[in-house]
Amino acid sequence: MEVTNLRNNRTIYRESTRKFSIDRLPIADFFVAEQHLKQIIAELREPGWIKPSIDFLMQFAVNLDGGISAVEKKTLREMGEYSGGVTVFIAPYAQKLTDEQALQKLLLGLKGKSFMPPDLVT
Repeated sequence: MEVTNLRNNRTIYRESTRKFSIDRLPIADFFVAEQHLKQIIAELREPGWIKPSIDFLMQFAVNLDGGISAVEKKTLREMGEYSGGVTVFIAPYAQKLTDEQALQKLLLGLKGKSFMPPDLVT
């Protein structure tokens, strides 16, 4: 799992010690994946008294044949929300987004502008 704080461009890539995916599903164990994401976010947070709200742009790191299913979208959305996300956007995988592309898409989404098909935006 790779998580980037777009405010300070700090990225953490870490494999989970507990497996949460299988060949058929990128996230087969929701709770293990969620805990893994929460741990990485805790490390990326900047110190301070107030925890800032988190807006997520989530993307699977692999191209899924046939696109992202409704179940996979719901899994990503809920994983982001349960990990502290106020707003969660889901980007399809055409290629891995650069930090600049991710920030641009996130800002467009937060302004209410479309950057992808509406069924991928929450």
